Amino acid sequence: MDPRRRFRAPRAFASAVGAPRLRRPTDVLLVVLGLLALVPLVLVAPGPTHLDAEVSRMLRELTGAWELLWSLAHAGLVIWALLLVLAALLARGRRRLVLEWLLAGALAAGSAGLLAWSAGHPASPALAVADGRVAPETFVSVRLALATAVVAAASPFLVRPLRVAGRSLLLLGAVAWVGSGVAYPAGVAAALLIGVVAGAAVHLLLGSPESRLTGDQVAEGLAGLGLTLTAVDPRAARTPGVAEYDAVAADGRRVLVEVYGRDAWDNQFLVSIWNALVRRGERPRLGRSRHDQAEHAALATLLAQRAGVATPPVVVVGDTTDGDAVLVTEVVGTPLAAAPPEALERVDLASGWRALGSLHAAGMVHGRIDARRVLVLDDEPALALSDLAGADLATTEDARTTDQARLLVATAMAAGTDRAVAAALSVLGTGGMTEVLPYLQRAALDRATRKAVRAGSWDLAELRSAAAAAAGVEPPALEKLQRVTVRSAVIAVAGTALAVLLASRLLDVDYASIVEELSAARWWLLALALLLAPTVQLASSFSTLGATAKELRYGPVLMFQYAVQFVAVAIPTAAGRLALEVRFFQRFGVKAPIALLIGMLDSFAGFVVQVLFLLLIGLTALPGLTEPIRGGADGSAGSDGGSIATFVVLLVVGVLVAAVVTLAVPASRRRVRALLPRAKEAVASHAVAAQEALAVVRRPAKIGQLLGGNVAEQLIQAVILSVCLAAFDVHVHLSQLVLVNVLVSLFAGVMPVPGGIGVTEAAYIVGLQAVGVPSAVAVSAALAYRLATFYLAALWGAAAMRWLRRHEYV
Repeated sequence: MDPRRRFRAPRAFASAVGAPRLRRPTDVLLVVLGLLALVPLVLVAPGPTHLDAEVSRMLRELTGAWELLWSLAHAGLVIWALLLVLAALLARGRRRLVLEWLLAGALAAGSAGLLAWSAGHPASPALAVADGRVAPETFVSVRLALATAVVAAASPFLVRPLRVAGRSLLLLGAVAWVGSGVAYPAGVAAALLIGVVAGAAVHLLLGSPESRLTGDQVAEGLAGLGLTLTAVDPRAARTPGVAEYDAVAADGRRVLVEVYGRDAWDNQFLVSIWNALVRRGERPRLGRSRHDQAEHAALATLLAQRAGVATPPVVVVGDTTDGDAVLVTEVVGTPLAAAPPEALERVDLASGWRALGSLHAAGMVHGRIDARRVLVLDDEPALALSDLAGADLATTEDARTTDQARLLVATAMAAGTDRAVAAALSVLGTGGMTEVLPYLQRAALDRATRKAVRAGSWDLAELRSAAAAAAGVEPPALEKLQRVTVRSAVIAVAGTALAVLLASRLLDVDYASIVEELSAARWWLLALALLLAPTVQLASSFSTLGATAKELRYGPVLMFQYAVQFVAVAIPTAAGRLALEVRFFQRFGVKAPIALLIGMLDSFAGFVVQVLFLLLIGLTALPGLTEPIRGGADGSAGSDGGSIATFVVLLVVGVLVAAVVTLAVPASRRRVRALLPRAKEAVASHAVAAQEALAVVRRPAKIGQLLGGNVAEQLIQAVILSVCLAAFDVHVHLSQLVLVNVLVSLFAGVMPVPGGIGVTEAAYIVGLQAVGVPSAVAVSAALAYRLATFYLAALWGAAAMRWLRRHEYV
């Protein structure tokens, strides 16, 4: 290496001048979550709340060296923001960034000043420099919001050490703002959120770079590992967090360089979480460092080669002096998607199936097979597998069959349906092809392949039919979904009205007082409850992910949960939800009995969580039923006759009625008698698949998702119910609301009423009375809660159902 190039100044900017920019969904997520998080802070403005006062008092009691630290933190944060602007001004080709960062700062400062003014605080005190005197405490610190916006807007352009330094200074500065009395904690949190939202908004408006290395930087990094490269050219992005480059080694070999960049924006924490939730097959591995990911890819490639799988040889793997992990492999062929027609005509497609079979026989699955990761070899008419970074060394039958389905689709897209099916059948046989058929769904494919299939001249239905015909079997049928009828809508409305009427009569509710309560309600709190309602499905989606061993993406599962809300209102029968559940999982290749088993496991986990909540509240000192609450303007207890006895009697009567109706109605009795034998037969006929489906109970991560999702769901529902009660100026302990919600869920679950419509509202009214809520408020709050979490949820549920249909998930 040239001695003059041994020393070079450390990089400050993570991407080259003029690097391509993207608008990222994570910025949308930051804007939405930031604005939602601002809502409760605005509600307590200008404060201080009790927590604000206590935290401020604790920090302001720290004197001496702490006061110096607060002053240094103030100055350090402001100086850091100025240094970032100065660096962009002095760097060649970076002056445009100054305007972008100042735009973010102006947006944040204006928003913070407006928010401070609306809370009754002028913005000017928050702009004062902490110089030893205590500034008046304000709701929003405009200066902190401005500095946060500059740091947030600059982050994608900077190398990771500078990002970490800026974020550390922000956190220290936030504490200093409270400790020096410039703002209360709520105001500091609001300033931070405003700054983050402003930075994300600018990224959405103008885009942000991927932070990829240039070809020269890649060559310099690999020179330190003893590999000399020339003609280093970047490829189009294929995997989040991994940059690929074509290059030529000193001995003339063509090589592929994969860089797991230290500064790559897709490797940042929030972006990695987003990719892990919404991408399947191409997602980065959370919990693995860059070095671990590169080593895993190299190890998987070497193990595959030892098993006789044709795959590109590893040239070098290691870390550069800048902290980037690199993997270099030799280029031995052309991807199927780019292979010329003459090469495709003479290639032996069955060789790809034999290679995949050898990989599976070695106890590995590829996990990312598509038309770009299957290669046509240069020196022989055969196929090879490349890019084993997503390979798993512990396999399941589901994962192996998914590999096979993806290989069949990849070869069919490149060489045609007939040749692809014939090659697969020659290796898999009739039985193996039959197992692959359910997996020939768009939902089982990776994102790039789904797009390619959608843009192609044929669809998966044609491939599935051709494969079934070649194997001599019928294509697997999908569960039929019921449609919305006028009858189901009438049931939803009439059932609720009748139940509320009966409960009101039973509890002797004064309707004039209900009207009075509704007219005096704080409607902005009811609107907040409606905004919080969709977050219930954010939690329940995790429990669904935990109930299945199959790797699903969070996005479609979340849409499925919203669609369930629509089905629960529009088609209030158990059959409607079951049909949707089975159809959804069938799109991922899961057989109908196993889909039912997944739903049962999810429901059982919810029941276990409910029982645990009952035990926790019953065996501890947490408030339960009939304990006094704070209600009304004077804070006095609001009970007017409700009791636990009423609630328990209603629960027992409901269980008895459900049992009597089930035994008395012949159709219900026959369904119950047929249920257990059918379930036993289904599990016995799919014993291996059932064992894999139940294997989730042996995986701590899956158990955590199952239980954690259900716990979060119960708590969020209790919080929403609390907000509904607060709209009528009644405040109930959270444990009491959790108890009411659990008992109502159990009660509605055993009642023989489709969807629990009507009986759930009545149970909430009685349950709220049992914790001391006045009758009029109990009726009003119960109706508001059910409107927000059930009936109006059908609106976004209908949109989710259309999304699922459009993307062929149902």
